[in-house]
Amino acid sequence: MTTQLPGLSSAQVRRSVVSAQRIPAPEARCEAEEAADVLRDIGLVQLDPLTRVSTAQRLTCLTRLPRHERAEDVDGSLWPRQEPVAFEAFTKVACLFPIEDWPLLQLKRDQVAHHSAGALDPVLTGDIRDVVAGHPQGARIGAIERACGSERTTGWNWSHIKKAAELMVRTGDLVITAREGTSRLFDLPERALPAHVHAAPALSAEELLRGLARRAVSSLAVMTVADLAHHYSLSRADAQRGIDHAVLRPVHVEGWKQIAYTLPERDPAASPGVPQSAVGPAREARLIGPFDPLLRDRSRARRIFDFDYTFEAYVPAADRQFGHYVMAVLSGDRLIGRVDLQREAGQLIVNAGFPEPGLRRRDFDARMRAACRTLARQLGAELVFR
Repeated sequence: MTTQLPGLSSAQVRRSVVSAQRIPAPEARCEAEEAADVLRDIGLVQLDPLTRVSTAQRLTCLTRLPRHERAEDVDGSLWPRQEPVAFEAFTKVACLFPIEDWPLLQLKRDQVAHHSAGALDPVLTGDIRDVVAGHPQGARIGAIERACGSERTTGWNWSHIKKAAELMVRTGDLVITAREGTSRLFDLPERALPAHVHAAPALSAEELLRGLARRAVSSLAVMTVADLAHHYSLSRADAQRGIDHAVLRPVHVEGWKQIAYTLPERDPAASPGVPQSAVGPAREARLIGPFDPLLRDRSRARRIFDFDYTFEAYVPAADRQFGHYVMAVLSGDRLIGRVDLQREAGQLIVNAGFPEPGLRRRDFDARMRAACRTLARQLGAELVFR
């Protein structure tokens, strides 16, 4: 006898996802007061060095913060001078994680260590640790290179010393919990991590995967095995094991081919905060960056929002469909279009806006302009429409 799975409509999933991502709802008070709160709430913020509008971490956090918050305050909250609140690590790309989640990524660190066995020169790694130990606040890569050899990193041409230091971060032999300006500081885990985090009891693989699954679904709200695999760069087998051990509730989502999963204690059909009407008031619209959790998994964004996004910064200008640095416009629980932006000389310049099919241009423009005004204020920039 086949058991009928609970069903969710696409609208219920959209509302649940936006609510779980802590996007401030119309007339609602922001739950997060600073960027560190955003990181703890959503569990993962992707990093990216492009600054055509602002850095990835600033855009992700500003979307979830009160409109009076300023971009320059984000980094100070994520990398405070006092006890750390975050560490940098990799899924497939560089991300920032809450410091409390350090134990959960042990399986990934162990896997990297296993696959890279023999790749690290023990003499070099010992030298790197000695240099880092001699810098009480952590060492920039330049200081490590100067102390360990004559080779220097230039752009993406990494020295063998930087390659070794970065691999040591991936294995957990070094950790990055602080920055000096935009420079990452390599440090010793036993010194940089809070004692209760560094000394946390070792967990089994099943416990780690269970923890990752529950952490992911708390911010994704409704997820497939593939969604979890993408979120933490897990194999599909490990993602399925994590879901099984987490005892998540399987559900059928309208239009989805794969079974989805939710927290058993959370009812996505009754997600608070996001209005029942799909498109919200113009004044409440927000911009979503290309590396935001709502967009970073392009396949998931298509399934949930019917929004097909391609990042075109590295596409030749003549071949771009929308623009160099395009952000999505979120209104209510829908991504209603996109806007090509750039910031230069104290101005946030709107090059062009593109509504999604079926939305009236004037309705899109009102929301796009309101969202751009919000971001311009947060960036401390004058808004200019071309």
